Amino acid sequence: MRTETIEVFKFDELSESAKDNARQWWRQASAGDMPWADESRQSIEAFCDHFGVTLKSWNVNPYESPDYSHNADNSHFRGRKLKEFNPDYMPTGYCLDCGLWSKFHSEFKRTGDAKHAFDAALWAGFIEWRDDMEHQLSNEYVDETIEANEYEFTEDGDIF
Repeated sequence: MRTETIEVFKFDELSESAKDNARQWWRQASAGDMPWADESRQSIEAFCDHFGVTLKSWNVNPYESPDYSHNADNSHFRGRKLKEFNPDYMPTGYCLDCGLWSKFHSEFKRTGDAKHAFDAALWAGFIEWRDDMEHQLSNEYVDETIEANEYEFTEDGDIF
């Protein structure tokens, strides 16, 4: 029979290189599982639905420009008046609603062009979604998540 002793460390007790290993483990373990992605998609879809616009496709990845398509044309925006829109409208209750409606309202007010305002707000919404994904991969966010979940590691930063 053999007995081995393994030292176990909290994240904040690791060396910088071991912390890098721990972060790499977390990013690989959570790959593709981006918190709030469903809520972001629902906010964008609700925004499009409000105008009768269908979002045909979308692709949002960290560190890349979003790619999406929709069926919006001028007929979706004919006769729209600025006073019909509340910049604080929150159809889904998720924070991305604020960015979409605030951007739409400010662009519509600035240009008087509802289609332009829709396009600008939709682009800004996808950028906000992408930026949130980037933040979730940042060292700061990963460190907070690892510490909040009280993961434990070996001296080299391997999960225990």
